[in-house]
Amino acid sequence: MDCLQETIGGNFPRGLRVVGEVSSVGFSPQGHCYFNLKDKDERKGGKDVQLGAVAFKSVYQSLPFQLKNGTKVVCVGDLEIYPGTGRCQIKTSKIEPVGVGAYELAKKQVEEKLRREGLFDPRRKRPTPKFPKRVGVVASLTGAALRDFLSVLGARSKRVDVVVAQARAQGEGADREIVAAINLLNDRRFELNLDLIVLIRGGGSVEDLWTFNSESVARAIAGSALPVVTGVGHEIDVSVCDLVADLRALTPTDAAVRLVQLDDARLASNLDNFRGKMLGALERRLDRASERLDFLARSRVFSNPWETLYEKRARRLDELEARLVASVEKKVAEVEKTCEVLKERLVGRDPRAILSRGYSVTRRVDDMKILRDPSEVREGQVIETTLAFGKIRSVVIN
Repeated sequence: MDCLQETIGGNFPRGLRVVGEVSSVGFSPQGHCYFNLKDKDERKGGKDVQLGAVAFKSVYQSLPFQLKNGTKVVCVGDLEIYPGTGRCQIKTSKIEPVGVGAYELAKKQVEEKLRREGLFDPRRKRPTPKFPKRVGVVASLTGAALRDFLSVLGARSKRVDVVVAQARAQGEGADREIVAAINLLNDRRFELNLDLIVLIRGGGSVEDLWTFNSESVARAIAGSALPVVTGVGHEIDVSVCDLVADLRALTPTDAAVRLVQLDDARLASNLDNFRGKMLGALERRLDRASERLDFLARSRVFSNPWETLYEKRARRLDELEARLVASVEKKVAEVEKTCEVLKERLVGRDPRAILSRGYSVTRRVDDMKILRDPSEVREGQVIETTLAFGKIRSVVIN
């Protein structure tokens, strides 16, 4: 095995460059990454040929992108024979994607993942306060971005307070510091009375700005209880954080401008204009009221109020009296007519009136019961007949 290793080492230079498509990615418990590099061999009819590869933990963790099956890469390293299996493999010291930069590929991978989860959806973005009173700023205390931001913000408005949460903007561990700063401002948002969070960083290279393409930072922004405004790099720099943020500013200074869209000078000017318009409207209304008052002062009700009011009330009483008399007379007439109708009905039903037409009423004298049938009397019984102009008593014979 040692002889084979010496043979390979003697015939292949160190720092060998191998191009191939990644396949069969796997990891050891120690965090080492094992995979194959495959390519088509035209001399064998286009069949796939493979070469084993390993990226030890330190190498793999330094990659800004993830090794995925199907990604075409260039691996730089040394050929070796793995003693455990006798497998020939390349021990990589550097891995780069083919046709695209490592950072560009890494950014694309993060973007695709977060886009599938809906973190870039415009519908989840929240509006920022129109007149914020206090903002939390995540930035490096030593960077020019914070100075520029505060300078522009202070020049535009004295109404906005700033609370700074320190975090490094680049380098190893910077992403963790930014996430911690965002979480801290959210945890203390009620205590500090914050309206929103601003994440800023000045311009730089792709490597300098890479922290703002970090998946962890993007998720911290998406999970923020407060709206987040980003102002990272220059105008042409669009990071993953910009895509997730509720509002993307072009630069740190642009972030200050967007926070205070109406600066103190314009606000004071607008207030003066509103004040002038309001005073003008009040003066016009006062003039109309004064003219109306003069008109009323010249009217009879004010020049001779007693006579005017008395005459008006007297006329009103006369009208009411006339209406009342007419109403009572009408009601009396209706009652008299009703009484006449009822009287006629009563007269028609008077028994005496019936008797006057030749009818009579006969009763038994002993109990004065009106007789309706001959069977109600017996022979020798006394009966009384009432006529229109008198009564007759008789004795029943048959």
